[in-house]
Amino acid sequence: MARFLKIWTVLLLTLGSMLLADEGNTVQTAGKKLVDGGILLPREASYQGKGFGVGIGGGALFPSGKNCKVLAQWQGTGEYAYSPHVSAGVSVRMYGGNIDDKISMIYQRYHSHVRLHYLVNPNWVLFAEPAFGFESTSLDKIRDESSTATSLATEDEVNEAVGCDNEYSLDGASGALSLGSGFALSESWSVNGAVGYEHSWSGVGQLSINLGFGFNLRNNVDYLKRNVLGAWIAFEMVAKRYFSNETGDWGVANMIAFILNI
Repeated sequence: MARFLKIWTVLLLTLGSMLLADEGNTVQTAGKKLVDGGILLPREASYQGKGFGVGIGGGALFPSGKNCKVLAQWQGTGEYAYSPHVSAGVSVRMYGGNIDDKISMIYQRYHSHVRLHYLVNPNWVLFAEPAFGFESTSLDKIRDESSTATSLATEDEVNEAVGCDNEYSLDGASGALSLGSGFALSESWSVNGAVGYEHSWSGVGQLSINLGFGFNLRNNVDYLKRNVLGAWIAFEMVAKRYFSNETGDWGVANMIAFILNI
């Protein structure tokens, strides 16, 4: 996980220094008017202060256990801004594949959230996001089947795969809180980050760290500029650690997303 964090930190710092060096493209911060095109936020969203937004992303999930298979991940968010300070919406996260040569699964988790925004200046927004989550995967069935399944791997390979079931241990209803920020480097580029904790009624906790950056197509295409509030292509990394069957490992997901605001 440390390697992924270092790579993303270098990318964000390099991108920031390149864009901020171009003073002609940097938005001025006088007053509280939002930068044109809005500010990119974590988890397929952007801050516009009004309107409706929808985002969808996909990529690869590297599970938090040891010697686990890489999973495919998809997630999406729909959100409506009731005022410049309050928005609310729903999101879904799905991932699946063969997690350890023994268990094949598709995991689905849903969240409803309220996001409270504070615009520090035209380029910088802070937010707090309480959320309620639940999943629709039949985890009891998966666990029953996994105890009697015939493995395609050797005994040594199965024994080396540790903690792979962490990725579906966050089952049942849960409460979550995230704190984060988005910052517009220019009218076309933004970076963002967030830290969150989710705890389920079954006693499992998940700590997550989000880092991302994106490019706003809306400010570079005349048709989009006339018709939408924002149209982002974003790259996001999510690092997460589970607190239950503790392995001490972090899982990492890398995704590409598209976000549209109207």
